[in-house]
Amino acid sequence: MRGRRWRRVASQVGRSVTVWAVSTVTMLVLAGILPDFQLQSADGDSATSIAVTAALGAGAFGLLSAIFWPLLVRLLLLVPALVLGLLVFFLNGSLLIVALRLVPSGDSEAAPETAVIVAAVMSAVASATGAALAVRDDDAYRRRLYRLADRRRRALPPGP
Repeated sequence: MRGRRWRRVASQVGRSVTVWAVSTVTMLVLAGILPDFQLQSADGDSATSIAVTAALGAGAFGLLSAIFWPLLVRLLLLVPALVLGLLVFFLNGSLLIVALRLVPSGDSEAAPETAVIVAAVMSAVASATGAALAVRDDDAYRRRLYRLADRRRRALPPGP
């Protein structure tokens, strides 16, 4: 039983590290493509410094998303769906700007409209990576089956 638990923890940690690494690479690629998104100072930084800034920014964005999105979803349940769809992009962009300001180097910056694009791409890539890594995970499959069974059980009318 303990060995199984450790495998599950190791799997979760490995998946998180992989999503973080992919998010870091995504941030580096977007910084190279988008002119209003910088991970270095105006006079230029070393490649290592830029990579560390991207890793810290991706990590801070991931943590902020994991902490604030569950709270925001509960708060936004009363907001109409159309407004919520647009608000999600704005809030994600705001979280990215906050995450970049938390990076110690202080050289990162993004225009608000660019932050929305970067946050949307990073979120999509992180979600796709997490889903791809969970495909062959038996525990993830089991959790999904339990959730589906629980939904069906709650949808059934109470018995006599």
